[in-house]
Amino acid sequence: MNYHIMASFPTNRDNKGTLKMYNNGGVLVFGPVEALGRGSNDAANNYDHSNWNLKNSDVPTGVYETTELAAGTPNSSFGPHKRVWFNKALSGNALIAQNNGRDEIMIHGGDAATESLRSWYPLRPTYGCIRLSNLNQATLMSAIAAAGGGVGKITIA
Repeated sequence: MNYHIMASFPTNRDNKGTLKMYNNGGVLVFGPVEALGRGSNDAANNYDHSNWNLKNSDVPTGVYETTELAAGTPNSSFGPHKRVWFNKALSGNALIAQNNGRDEIMIHGGDAATESLRSWYPLRPTYGCIRLSNLNQATLMSAIAAAGGGVGKITIA
């Protein structure tokens, strides 16, 4: 694996956490930057973002294998840059959630929140992914490319 991303979130996912990346030599090459691992209060998760086992809710903790994906559409949801896809859960709640059908978890950008009084501002909740600012997403993808791209891993605590 060419890189290791580490994301740390508070128990209350209404609050932002941090994300950083190390190359395969263990050198910090990106971050730490603000990240949001809060899901949405969506019908798919019974309007409860905190139930990480359900689709569209908070990102489950654990370890995943990752790879790059092309930019998604619309830009307002995913931002204009490539994304990091959690293509295989390896351990922790991540593996439990995957075994229960949870998938399509990524790191991506997207438009900023409009409600400046929210604790997650300027980031905004996703449908179960980690959101970075568009600028930080671009910088993360450059760091992944510089580390050799390809397969990496992410640890979420």
